[in-house]
Amino acid sequence: MKIFKFLISIFFILSFVSAGSYAAFSKNDVGTTSAQFLKLGIGARSAAMGNAVASVYNAVDSIYWNPSNLGYIDRKELSFSHTIWFEDISYQWLAFALPTEKLGVFGAAVQYVSYGSINRVDNTNVQYGSFSPLDMAVYLSYANKYKKLLYGANLKYIYSKIENSATAIAADFGVNYDFNDYRTSIGAALTNIGTKMKFNNDEEYLPTLFKTGISHFITYDWLVSFDLNFPRDNEIYFNLGTEYCVELAEKIELALRAGYDGRNKDVPGFSCINLGFGLQYLDYVFDYAFIPYGDIGMTHRFSFSIKFGKNIDKNL
Repeated sequence: MKIFKFLISIFFILSFVSAGSYAAFSKNDVGTTSAQFLKLGIGARSAAMGNAVASVYNAVDSIYWNPSNLGYIDRKELSFSHTIWFEDISYQWLAFALPTEKLGVFGAAVQYVSYGSINRVDNTNVQYGSFSPLDMAVYLSYANKYKKLLYGANLKYIYSKIENSATAIAADFGVNYDFNDYRTSIGAALTNIGTKMKFNNDEEYLPTLFKTGISHFITYDWLVSFDLNFPRDNEIYFNLGTEYCVELAEKIELALRAGYDGRNKDVPGFSCINLGFGLQYLDYVFDYAFIPYGDIGMTHRFSFSIKFGKNIDKNL
């Protein structure tokens, strides 16, 4: 087991060095990266917990937050998320996970943002037609587990279109380690490491992010979590989250959630504090999150997931 603790230490060191080489962790770097949609976040449960989920098992949505946590999955799982964003912006996520007995867990996902139709106007303010920008990322994922250590990675294809289009290839890497009979977990992920995106003659880096987090079950039903984030294109910020579960009836469970998202701390007005809930009946889960953006407006996120098929007994 010493070798795995050593590998975890090396991962943390390399991640900090890599993140440090990419960013000055300063507000002066805002707007210096492309594919900003990759930073929008996934899933209503995560959003309601302030996105403090680097070390939290987050079902198939772990593909986005920390691919190593896919290693917990022992049944087939499908997840869909829809976000009511500002104006005509529509934001969707669809993900699937397939566990195997000996080869680990495989996953795939699509992240899609549509910005509606925008009028095209010339330099004399005359309208001539319209265009429809969009952003998309396709994820292929893998995770495995050795005792209490989980490790995983994503390979993803990124596509953005305004009037012209640009593409990039990127990877994510993550680890997670459980202590105290799975009551306490520590995790880390390095995301969006890849090629530059080029629109016309301009090339820009992807929004690389290193994050590390810790989570702990205070009681069997009460989870708290903390993340520290080192973005390439902004200053360091932290997230806090909590979730408390209550059994409403036989096989029906309610989860109450709240969180603080430090990435939005400079947004004027009421922001940073996210709220939400989840309802689970058997293998079906519905989640909702309320995400305020101060004077910009309010957003709502809905997620639905289902588990199916037999439990996989992993030979690890």
